Amino acid sequence: MVSYVLIMTSLVTKKYSLSPGEIAKVNIKASKEVIDNRATQDKIKQAEKEVTNQYTQKPEVKKSAMDNLRDFFSKLISTKELQKEEAEKVAALRGINDIYINDEEIVALLKLSLEDIKKLENIVLDIGNQVYDGTITEGNKEDLKKAQDFVSNKLSTSKYSKGIREIVFNIINYQLKPNFFFDKEKTEELRKQAVKNVQPVMIQKNQIIVKEGEPVTEAQIDILKDLGLLNDSGLDFYIYIGLGVFIALIQFIQWYYLYKYFNDTFNDTSKLILISIVNLASLALARTLSIISPYLIPIACAPMLLTLLLNYKVSLTLSVLNSILISSVVDFNVEITLIAILNGVLGAILIKKMQQRNDILYSSLYIAVVNMILTFTMGILLSNNVLEVVKKSGFTGIASLISAVLTIGFLPFFESTFDIVTVVKLLELSNPNNPLLKKILMETPGTYHHSILVANLAEVAAEQVGGNPVLVRIAAYYHDVGKTKRPYFFKENQINRENPHDKITPNLSTLIITSHVKDGLEMAKEHNLPKVIQDIIVQHHGTTLVKYFYYMAKNNSENPEEIKEADFRYPGPIPQTKEAGIVMLADGVEAAVRSIKDPTQGKIEEMVNNIIKDKLNDGQLDHCDLTLKDLDKIRKAFLNTLNGIYHRRIEYPSESKKQNKGE
Repeated sequence: MVSYVLIMTSLVTKKYSLSPGEIAKVNIKASKEVIDNRATQDKIKQAEKEVTNQYTQKPEVKKSAMDNLRDFFSKLISTKELQKEEAEKVAALRGINDIYINDEEIVALLKLSLEDIKKLENIVLDIGNQVYDGTITEGNKEDLKKAQDFVSNKLSTSKYSKGIREIVFNIINYQLKPNFFFDKEKTEELRKQAVKNVQPVMIQKNQIIVKEGEPVTEAQIDILKDLGLLNDSGLDFYIYIGLGVFIALIQFIQWYYLYKYFNDTFNDTSKLILISIVNLASLALARTLSIISPYLIPIACAPMLLTLLLNYKVSLTLSVLNSILISSVVDFNVEITLIAILNGVLGAILIKKMQQRNDILYSSLYIAVVNMILTFTMGILLSNNVLEVVKKSGFTGIASLISAVLTIGFLPFFESTFDIVTVVKLLELSNPNNPLLKKILMETPGTYHHSILVANLAEVAAEQVGGNPVLVRIAAYYHDVGKTKRPYFFKENQINRENPHDKITPNLSTLIITSHVKDGLEMAKEHNLPKVIQDIIVQHHGTTLVKYFYYMAKNNSENPEEIKEADFRYPGPIPQTKEAGIVMLADGVEAAVRSIKDPTQGKIEEMVNNIIKDKLNDGQLDHCDLTLKDLDKIRKAFLNTLNGIYHRRIEYPSESKKQNKGE
């Protein structure tokens, strides 16, 4: 609904009260593309007018005429051949109804020799064929006149007397009839096709409809009505309905994408609210700053925020889709649309591997350079106003820097409000001056050193299996923070000290050892560590067995069967995430390898394999989404790192040995 209102405000236009003949006080431009109905109708009428009447030839007209001529001469010849009285011959030829000829003309023709009559027949038939090969259009007197002139010219070249030529002309003329007739259906079909081919006359967006100081015409009034720019135009409900469908479609695609590919985000109401707030904020900024200049819109802000708060894949898709809504706010400006799409991509991918807070600023600088180049090149292609193009390019550069400021400013608010741990927050926790991290360093230096090594192992492993390397590193720093409560009960902190476990029972030792998980959780809550780190602190030992004290208790007990394994296990739960599982394995491997005397590559590999196999067989990795393929990648990552740490060093000779060797 908020999106609908924001975009609708950009579509609302000023309305005018005008009448034909009134002098316009301002220039009025088209608020959108619209058809000029009046001009289009005029164009249609002209197209229909240009289609002439269509005529269809009827071959039967020629056939009938030629048959009549042949029949006449056939009877004329047969009559000539009969030796009858003249009156009888004339009477015989009067029966030819289709030839207009009188008695005197019949007599004149019969006086010709039989040979001349036959030659005359050939001439008449030839003329008839030639005439009907042409066009005699129905109702066209000119066509008929041309045919008659043609017949007259042809006869004038013959050897026959003028009287005979006139008789023959009358015979042929009587047979001259239209052979092309008006075809109404064909004519209407062609006119319909001509109408279809007419391109509507379009009024382009921002085209001046009414010029200041000129009288308004009826045609201009019609266009203003179609644009809804007159006070009496009424509401264009189709615009409101279309906008609603447009926004609903974009948002449906966004939510369906989350449902299909990021179901955990889709089912997290707080994250859906977060996405909505970020998108709406970007839309509100676009609507507000577009009043000054659409090139000042900080488009990269939303993609960077979503990348930091969620992940770059979600950010990439949602930001590109949201850029379509931003485009609608700026009247679908092509340049702004392309910049918005590009910023959605760059804002997501440039920040996805952020290592420090300044990376936000650096990424914005890269985006600023790209935006300025893109705006300048597009501007040069679309306009020859270089100064205006440079101005727009400068605005896009400023917008990118504003994006950085807004991202840095809004990030802490979203982190605290929605309890989201971003890379920025994690990197802040890695600062050695952090009170809790400093406490580990100062009070339990052995644990601190162990945690650093665990962090190195876990980070490399996480990168191999698609985990969050920054999260596992920071979680590893704090995973044993509970050991600061009773530091000397843990082996790594017992340098040159008596082992206090020698004076207490195995049960009590187990209780102290396992309690560092509970103590660590309390300290993490006290110092407001993110919940994801608290979870890893609680889960990094899962429900593993404290074997040393368990077997010691069994060996020292008179009734070993009464010693319950459950009493010597950590309270759990077992790791629930990939990152927690990695920290568990890294913690176990580092401690185990550190205990090896004279470590070799073979010993290290055997120990790593045993630790991973033990955790797997004990069911500690059942819920952390690590596959066997992932475990093999983790194993190899551990071995590469540990072999680098514990590689065999060259033993340099002492000074005395050098002297003995004469060096």
